[in-house]
Amino acid sequence: MASGTESKTAPPIPRSDSTVAFAYVFAIVLAMAEVVLDAATWVELDIAAIYGIPLVLAAFTRNRRLLWGLMAALTLATFITYALQIPAGAFALREAMFVNRVLDAVALLLTAGLLHVWMMSMDIREAQAHLLEEQNRKLELANDMLVAREAQIVRQNEELILRRLEAEDASGRKTRLLNAVSHDIRNPVNAIELMAEVIRRSAEDPALVTQVPQMARRLQSNARSLVALLSELLDAAHLDSGLLQRRDSTFSLNELIDAARRNLAPLAEAKSLGLNAEMPERIMYVRTDRIKLDRIVTNLLTNAIKFTSEGSVTISAADTVDGAGLIRIRDTGIGIAEDELGRIFGEFAQLDIAVGERDRGWGLGLAICRRLANFLGATIGVESHVGVGTAFTVRLPPECVVEIAPAAHPVDGRLEPLLGARAARGLEVLEGPGSRARPR
Repeated sequence: MASGTESKTAPPIPRSDSTVAFAYVFAIVLAMAEVVLDAATWVELDIAAIYGIPLVLAAFTRNRRLLWGLMAALTLATFITYALQIPAGAFALREAMFVNRVLDAVALLLTAGLLHVWMMSMDIREAQAHLLEEQNRKLELANDMLVAREAQIVRQNEELILRRLEAEDASGRKTRLLNAVSHDIRNPVNAIELMAEVIRRSAEDPALVTQVPQMARRLQSNARSLVALLSELLDAAHLDSGLLQRRDSTFSLNELIDAARRNLAPLAEAKSLGLNAEMPERIMYVRTDRIKLDRIVTNLLTNAIKFTSEGSVTISAADTVDGAGLIRIRDTGIGIAEDELGRIFGEFAQLDIAVGERDRGWGLGLAICRRLANFLGATIGVESHVGVGTAFTVRLPPECVVEIAPAAHPVDGRLEPLLGARAARGLEVLEGPGSRARPR
């Protein structure tokens, strides 16, 4: 609409201040020159006929006072010049020269009047142009606000769509979770109940007492299976809720690895597997959430033992050139096919395997490990070859590694860590990621 109005209204003539000043002076000078020329020539030469030219210049300046002042001065000069030029006694109202002067005065008056009307119309037109420009500016501002509002609405709609998709995805995950574990959660519960009943009856029958240890082991196995499932369900629920919190502390990575090895040693021994820990020569102190990191390590070790039928499982730690911390878990198990490596971290992902079919799990362990690692700012990588084994690597970012100190060694029959002043103060709590100390 604004552009249509502008196309119908011609733009005002641009005028600079210097141009207006020049026209102002030139109009006065031209009027004076015409008066002098009229007075210097004979009366029959009617110079007053061009007296309207200075009025046009005055109109260009848009100065009404100048316009009417020049008109009055030139009209007066017309009759004064005539009076000075005619012979004495020759004046008459119907005398031709006088009639010409009267017509010149009327022409000046009409010219001034028309120019006055033109000046008013130009002023009105410029005022309308300014008003239209202001309206256009307001319309552009309103349009910008509308565009911004529309963009905001689009962003809000996209956010709402994203939240709806997240809600649908969470709902779908919960549905798949319930479908996946609804049957598996009843099996160990029923087995525990039956084993408890059998143990109770066997305890009352001396002939069946010898079977109690074997049934107790089966009962313990089912109880562990149920606890593992409930742990995975709780971990998944905490991660989906978005309420998971970090509780960082500073601790020795060597100690965490050794504790994980000792806790899972009975599980490896039950399958006649070797469970080894390769400790770094230097003690590595890290600052992160110990419980969640221990959960990651425990899940990976349990998986390695579960899918290894012979050989060994090895857990090790090391630091990289850029200061990151690495935890590696290697096994000599069945391995994972290359085309299946891309989906092992997906929820409810179960590979087509022939070993340990009963203990395949529910496909939540690795997914929880990946999500917990991302929560801690860490990453998990995997390398595997079918029939050779699998290696999982947890990489802690450099800011998590707060100190790498020389390892402990015997001194006077006892172990004393060589940590300098920190050891003398009983291993004070480290200040944070920025206070890493390298060995001397």
